[in-house]
Amino acid sequence: MALKNAEAEALIQDARDMLAEGERRLSLGDWRDAAEKGWLAVCNATAAAVLDVTGVHSQTSADINAGLRKLALERYGEWVELRRRHSDVAHHLYSQAFYNGIYDDDIPDLVRGAADYIALAEELAG
Repeated sequence: MALKNAEAEALIQDARDMLAEGERRLSLGDWRDAAEKGWLAVCNATAAAVLDVTGVHSQTSADINAGLRKLALERYGEWVELRRRHSDVAHHLYSQAFYNGIYDDDIPDLVRGAADYIALAEELAG
């Protein structure tokens, strides 16, 4: 499904590219880089959804998170689920795995799960 905003569509494509690279890094045993790529995929998908719905391009993680929080409060439902998943990935893939170098057994599942996150973000935006 194509998004209304061309820049948002480019962000979704970049999210898919980051996810593919994350999966490639997992296959090479580089879980830390894979975690970063999974996090970047989620960030880009979130930024795309926020941009497509609000028209506001959020360029920092804090702004992206603020936009997502606002949409979750306004629209409820699946937006709340997207926000919960975003927070989970931010904590586990970015803060714990990538930034702190802490490995948990669910890191591969979280990286691969970014595919479902991207699909949900795209669905909600469209």
